[in-house]
Amino acid sequence: MLRSMTGFGKGVSESRLGTANVEIKSLNCKFFEVVSKLPPNLTIFEDKIRELLQKRVSRGRLTLFLSYGSKVSKGDEVHIDKKIAKQYYNNIRALQKFLGISGDVSLEQIAALPGVISYHPQEDDAKKLWPLISKSLVTAVEDLTRSKSREGKMLGKNLRQIVKTIEVALGKIKKRVPLVVCDYKKRLKKNVKALTGSARIHSPERVEEEAAIFARNCDITEEIHRICAHIAGFRKILQNSGEAGRRLDFVAQEMYREANTIGAKANDFFIAKEVIKIKSQIEKVREQVQNVE
Repeated sequence: MLRSMTGFGKGVSESRLGTANVEIKSLNCKFFEVVSKLPPNLTIFEDKIRELLQKRVSRGRLTLFLSYGSKVSKGDEVHIDKKIAKQYYNNIRALQKFLGISGDVSLEQIAALPGVISYHPQEDDAKKLWPLISKSLVTAVEDLTRSKSREGKMLGKNLRQIVKTIEVALGKIKKRVPLVVCDYKKRLKKNVKALTGSARIHSPERVEEEAAIFARNCDITEEIHRICAHIAGFRKILQNSGEAGRRLDFVAQEMYREANTIGAKANDFFIAKEVIKIKSQIEKVREQVQNVE
């Protein structure tokens, strides 16, 4: 079954340590990309998160949001160095006295100076949270996969309908092919009679020879067979599971190339109209498969 590259998944896990909440948004992309938005003390898990996601998602641009609420009382993560603050204050007062400048030194000014207030993430405690976070992450990925599968089902339905439309146009071309040479032969005979002013053609074998050359040059049987084979391969890919987007896009390119050749060789207005329809439908296919994982 096809999977779309767009979707949303959510996972929540709870333990004695706290609650981890993971949300994943996926958008279409040629490659695999992850944008992780984590709390400062949980950035140590960024590589692990990417590794876990890469095992379950083939390609797409994933944006991951992780939040964590702790149930455990923790020590201060913000450290205030009172000695450095006092040194700053004394030195500023001494500088004021030296320069002869009066004024108050505010708490906000001291607190903003380097080294007075510092933040120390508790990495040792954070490492204990990985089982909880990974559980939420797996739940979110599974939810994301279900979301992508639902949209993929709709994509598959649309693609099958488009391919069916291509087959209808191709069937009309098949019926028209035997008539192209006959129509050319009739036009050729009519033109010869008009040019010679005679009711009879004196060299009918020459007309047959010209018709044979025309038939050889405008023969599109091989191209039709190749498009039919590509359609069969396309349907087979739609039925299989796993990564399909790139393969479907490649098959669509090949179908487009064969349709171009048919249009160039056929030398027939009716076939040219059907080729335009086919190429239009193939463009729709290529647009749709850009969102297939």
